[in-house]
Amino acid sequence: MRIIQVSDTHLSPTHAYFAMNWASFREDMRADPPALLVHSGDLAFNGPILERDIAYAAGEIKAIGVDWLAIPGNHDIGESPEYSRLNQPVTPNRIAAWRGLVGPQFWLRDVEAWRLVGIDTSLMASDLPEEREQNAFLAEALGTRGKRPVLLFMHMPPFDLDPDDPKRTTSVIPHPARAAFLDTCVAGGVKIIACGHLHVYRRLRHRGMEIVWAPPTAMVDVRRVQTQRRRFPRPGYLEWTLDGRRVSHRLIEPPRMFVIDMSSWTAGSGGTVTSLPPWAG
Repeated sequence: MRIIQVSDTHLSPTHAYFAMNWASFREDMRADPPALLVHSGDLAFNGPILERDIAYAAGEIKAIGVDWLAIPGNHDIGESPEYSRLNQPVTPNRIAAWRGLVGPQFWLRDVEAWRLVGIDTSLMASDLPEEREQNAFLAEALGTRGKRPVLLFMHMPPFDLDPDDPKRTTSVIPHPARAAFLDTCVAGGVKIIACGHLHVYRRLRHRGMEIVWAPPTAMVDVRRVQTQRRRFPRPGYLEWTLDGRRVSHRLIEPPRMFVIDMSSWTAGSGGTVTSLPPWAG
């Protein structure tokens, strides 16, 4: 079974800076449709402020014409209130907007020999009722899997270099929620954690699990990634292949998907592109 993971598309009808790369992705999907498309967050350019961005992004995905699932990112639904760098905390209204326009924040689906699980990292360490609901959901999803291995999709990576690093960050899931989450995954048969958020492709292993960061289709920050990761970031997406209980993935960097480097803008704008002026493209 072939599953495509796309991430960090940042779509908008009014801020169409990344529409060209999305068009390239859409053409790939129509030319060779996958069995399932999973969007791992940040569908929208600025969903917490502009619900129409979420509606537009969901419409663009639906128009591809394939079976799809999505989980929210911080630019869709906001951030954990205590870790809100952009002053866009998760709220009941933002949760309701996502659920009404896209679907559930967390979900599971059994495909072939695998159980796919999607969760919302914006809820982690939020102390919201939905966080407790998600924790109970994840425990049940992993506890009832039988012999199925689990491929888990989330937006933020669980950690960067050190899973025990306690410093405050908006790059990975907050430290107070991290240890319990990783313990739950290890005990619950999670073999792969597939995420996005940091706009660069990366692979690492942790306690028997493979953690894979998907690249964006939207912008990259060449200066930051070359400094921190010593690599040149490129846009693209991931193709997952399930073959019995085996799983593999392939990084796809389409030749018509261009590097949109926002290093200069983010350096002067608090590390975000949400302050860009409207541009219809």
